[in-house]
Amino acid sequence: MKKQKFLGWLVSACVSLGSFVATAQTILPYGDSVTTFGADPESSYRYWLYKNLTDAGFSFSIIGTQHGVENGAPANPWPEDGYSGHEGWTSSDAAAPGNLNPVVGLSPDFVLLDFGSNDILDGFDLSNTTAVNLQTIIEAFAAENPNVTILIAKPTGFVPVPGASKQEQKREKSQQSKLSGVVSKVAKLENKNGIRVITVNIHGGFNPRTDTIDGSHPNVRGEQKIANKYFQTLRKLL
Repeated sequence: MKKQKFLGWLVSACVSLGSFVATAQTILPYGDSVTTFGADPESSYRYWLYKNLTDAGFSFSIIGTQHGVENGAPANPWPEDGYSGHEGWTSSDAAAPGNLNPVVGLSPDFVLLDFGSNDILDGFDLSNTTAVNLQTIIEAFAAENPNVTILIAKPTGFVPVPGASKQEQKREKSQQSKLSGVVSKVAKLENKNGIRVITVNIHGGFNPRTDTIDGSHPNVRGEQKIANKYFQTLRKLL
């Protein structure tokens, strides 16, 4: 009789454990064209991240309000192709309630947040406007899901606008470095506020002259570099 009770308990425990393991954590990429692009011969960094996580045996789901890639058809279609965002979006676009609320409503476990590069081109005050917008986005996700983890990117660099004056080109390069510092400060502040925010330095080691198709959008090599940076962080968290 005792043996039967033990076996019954063991079966019940195994079923419960199986249900727990089968629950996939959700990953939401939210960003500008570096997140949304990847038409053939590219596939977007999200494809390579999906492949890295799948090959490593993780249970997850990549979600978003959109699917596929924004600029055509990817070279490698894949099942987990969700994302949210848009080409040309600034941090102000991303923080606007009409754009942000539907994304926040998905209540993801992880957010891959990558905005700020277009702020430079639009002449934003990074230390104030961009920082406040990033905080608004982070805090909105945390209000929906207090257990969310935000992986905030130090955005990849881009080649200064062709034809711009030397002074403007110098400003754009300087602002790209400054943006990385702003992201670090935002992450530090929000961690003090009790929100789990981790910086992912996709800026480091990324060469916009060799890792992009046009000076700003990643080629396959660039996509793989970005994916690997996110993967190295996510593998410790999933």
